[in-house]
Amino acid sequence: MPRTLISLGANLGNVAETVAYAQQLLREEFSDGDLQFSSLYRTPPVGGPAGQGDFINCVLALQSTYDVWNVWDGIKKIETQLGRHRLQRWEARRIDIDVLLHDDLRIWTPHFKVPHPRMCMRSFILVPAQEVAAEWVDPVSGWTIEALAEHLSFSGPIVIATPTPALERELKEELRRADDLHEMEWYSCPKPSDLLQLDPLPEAKLWIAAISTPDPDTILWEDFSRPWAQTLRLAPSEFAEVDFPVLVGPRYLLPANNRSWAAHEILAAREAMRCPVERIRG
Repeated sequence: MPRTLISLGANLGNVAETVAYAQQLLREEFSDGDLQFSSLYRTPPVGGPAGQGDFINCVLALQSTYDVWNVWDGIKKIETQLGRHRLQRWEARRIDIDVLLHDDLRIWTPHFKVPHPRMCMRSFILVPAQEVAAEWVDPVSGWTIEALAEHLSFSGPIVIATPTPALERELKEELRRADDLHEMEWYSCPKPSDLLQLDPLPEAKLWIAAISTPDPDTILWEDFSRPWAQTLRLAPSEFAEVDFPVLVGPRYLLPANNRSWAAHEILAAREAMRCPVERIRG
């Protein structure tokens, strides 16, 4: 039976009540499935506008006959029913429900990506996910959820690859404005395959490939970056992937057309990996 990992998070209004109601709606939506919810966890907001309250998060392990598109439709319907309305990225929200994994499926589209692109770097996802899906495997890294969670404490650097020296310089300049370039190593990789030929291959806390399109108004970023997504195993490849060397550990493909936003995303990724997670109840 297909297995889907789903995250729930909220930080507006009566948060615990909202999450409990979302859990009830999920049980009703997938009533013929097997649902197992993690404990509730409290975490500070990461990466969003200032002044937000803490989030309450949990993770659902769902086994059902639904395909991933049915699940996605179902959770979007529940978000709408609960009144989610987001005007700004990562702002306070009444409820946020995301598909994290669906078996070993990998989807790379502008509006829907599986596995969730930031799952591998978020303590507030991986810690609760351990409760209900510790042995489930992330098809991108090949690691279990438990291994990804344990890797959060690894002291290695965030390794950032860019296809051009100019992009590297511009991102570094944005990060210097935040007075923060520590714990990062940078590499120039004009082609996706160059990333796999670094010698020695660094031991990374997180791999980030920052990619910008030559003309963002006419070229879809997901199309332009697909060779990178395939090399990083974020998207399926037409070639036999077993013939290619692979990176070790979590990785993220970052849109970098907006340099300021990309720098903010790098800092948010680092913050999310070390974000404190407090279990509040089972």
